[in-house]
Amino acid sequence: MRRLLTAPALALLLVPAAAHGATVQTDRTCYLQTDKTNVTVSGNGYTPGRPYSVLLDGTALTGGLGTMDAGGAMQGAFAPPVLADDELERTFTVQVASDALTAGSMFTVTRLKANFTPSSGDPKKLRVRFSVAGFGLAMHNPDVYVHYIAPGGKLKQTIRLGKATGQCGRIAQTAKRRLFPFTAPKLGKWQLQFDTTKSFTKGVTGSKFLFYSVGVCLQPPGAPKPSKSAPCPQRIRS
Repeated sequence: MRRLLTAPALALLLVPAAAHGATVQTDRTCYLQTDKTNVTVSGNGYTPGRPYSVLLDGTALTGGLGTMDAGGAMQGAFAPPVLADDELERTFTVQVASDALTAGSMFTVTRLKANFTPSSGDPKKLRVRFSVAGFGLAMHNPDVYVHYIAPGGKLKQTIRLGKATGQCGRIAQTAKRRLFPFTAPKLGKWQLQFDTTKSFTKGVTGSKFLFYSVGVCLQPPGAPKPSKSAPCPQRIRS
């Protein structure tokens, strides 16, 4: 059960679902999963002064009871369910029921993530499918790019993966392509930075744009496996 909390009105992206004149909407259509994320829900067109209940996927929210105001409206906020470990995004339905009137709206919760599969093999020869999620949080249907940053921090190449679509901006998987789109990548720790800008700006904590980085370690034959203490060891065992 999730507890409904009162919250101030936010700028609304209206996605109403009508039921006898009643409408329900959330302040966003997509939310990034964090421990501070709240979904603000508001309803209009109900009978003034009547009790209501808020339901998430058909189940009543703890604390989701209240009374419509004099204009037949309500507003509150709740923390969305946490995604499962293997989930990148999930869509939920929130409803407000009062007497015989029930209206609802849908929203999606997403992770901001990028990866590729398979994740093992010879990186110089490996052909993979890329996947991304959450890249539409700042803009609708953005192009997604991968910037290849060589060991030492210099940009080597940028490629376009495609357009991230849906409420949260997702590419479920691309066609197979070479993990490294150029020959003879330098040995060492590479960073693959995924973002929505063709021109490269290194993403750091506090950056004003969405990005997700994946490290790829290229090693000589016989080098020890990467570990937490040595994420990309280069010395070959004697």
